Amino acid sequence: MESFVKFEMINSISLITIDNPNKKNAVSPDMIEEMIKHIKSLEDNKSIRTIIIKGEGNKVFSSGYDISSIKEDYNDQNHPLIRMTKCIKNSGKIVVAAINGHAFGGGLEIAISCDFRFFSKNSIFCVPPAKLGIPYSYNGLKNFINCVGLSNTKNIFLTADKFNSDDALSMGLANFVSESEKIIDDVINFCERISQNAPLSLEVIKKSINSFQESQTLDDKNKLAIEDLIKNIQESKDFVEGRKAFEEKRTPKYEGS
Repeated sequence: MESFVKFEMINSISLITIDNPNKKNAVSPDMIEEMIKHIKSLEDNKSIRTIIIKGEGNKVFSSGYDISSIKEDYNDQNHPLIRMTKCIKNSGKIVVAAINGHAFGGGLEIAISCDFRFFSKNSIFCVPPAKLGIPYSYNGLKNFINCVGLSNTKNIFLTADKFNSDDALSMGLANFVSESEKIIDDVINFCERISQNAPLSLEVIKKSINSFQESQTLDDKNKLAIEDLIKNIQESKDFVEGRKAFEEKRTPKYEGS
């Protein structure tokens, strides 16, 4: 079976490319399963610190979820997009979306689940269910509200308008905007900077923020999990290396252990 997702490694970065040009990089359940499997396979790989998700070419990040692959028995628990966004959020790696072109519907939802988003100046984004007469999942809406707030979410969904990279920046949807021909280099440089930080610290900070965002408080289960992660950091070699490098005024060399 032909794969429409490409995977490659660039130093400490895993680069995931949505490569389905005949359907403007639309994503299907099989493609999402490939990406989920790959991201999960990286959890114990200490040499990989960050993940980049991009679309093939420089015109379309993703046109959204392939409507022809929608199944009636999908719900908010088993829908591939929901599992994909949860996989990104639960990953101990820092995930960055390089939105090198247009991002629509489900493709945009994948992007907002990432920790950072770079938009190219020629990017257009839109979520069209209101124009298509179809609903949008509760979890998907919650992801947008958590990312851009209630007012912006209503603007995106209830108008179903097309917005540009300046709009993305003003809404807080974009962290950075780059020239189209430079976006991938800019994202790689950004990820290499992130990769210099302590991976255990990155993981616990990311998971703490995401846990709080989901519930606005830490329940007992999440609190214990975060406390265990903090204890793990305090007992790690990286914890010692970070303090030692600070005292010696040099760049630390982290190993993720």
